[in-house]
Amino acid sequence: MDEHLKDREEHRPRPSEVPHRPGATRVLIVEDEPLFRDLLRTTLSTYDQIEVIDAVDNGIDAIKVAEETCPDVVLMDIELGSEPDGIRTAHQIKAANPTIGIVILSMHKEKEYLASLPDNKAAGWSYMLKQSLRDKESLVRAIEGSSWGLVTMDPALLETLSPRKRSVLERLTQQQLMVLEKIAAGYSDERISAQMGVEADSLERLVALVYEDLAIPADGPIDPRVKATLIYLNETTNTGRSVAG
Repeated sequence: MDEHLKDREEHRPRPSEVPHRPGATRVLIVEDEPLFRDLLRTTLSTYDQIEVIDAVDNGIDAIKVAEETCPDVVLMDIELGSEPDGIRTAHQIKAANPTIGIVILSMHKEKEYLASLPDNKAAGWSYMLKQSLRDKESLVRAIEGSSWGLVTMDPALLETLSPRKRSVLERLTQQQLMVLEKIAAGYSDERISAQMGVEADSLERLVALVYEDLAIPADGPIDPRVKATLIYLNETTNTGRSVAG
């Protein structure tokens, strides 16, 4: 280990030395670009409900710190500059502790990665585009959703998708499809109701119809929001529209 890395390791607070805020979602940042890593830490520090417990720049340290601190969520750069890469690191962390949420950070519109996860393995995985992280609300929503075991996609990525021909999504009305897209973006029922201008009981019926039309059991082994999001990802295709940012 060179002197710079040794000094950084010696001066990093140990997990037991980092104070914790009761009730806050505890986040580990894994990002190899120093400026972006600092930006993430600074951005998240402005939210009382989020607590950054550590920030590391490689997969080996990430696995070690996750084991020591048991974060609620790991914010994971998909393309780390060394091995293991972000995906392999995330899988190792999840295998050791399946309750940890993972928010993948990527420069690429790759919905297929989350869409390919088995239903019983998808809980707590979310996907955000690096270029749209100026949308702080969506980042926080993805972090909180992952901590609750949901699957949350970047709204900017969802805007580039449309139902495939002969898709099961053709069973849905435009209003139902809008509800489904907002579920995939991690919005709560309260926020969806406000954004769509419908009463809470009307939205409840809309959501129930979405689940019914897509044959999603409300009391099945997979959270219906997770199942609905995975169906949306599998039954859509990229329209070729560019992502803003």
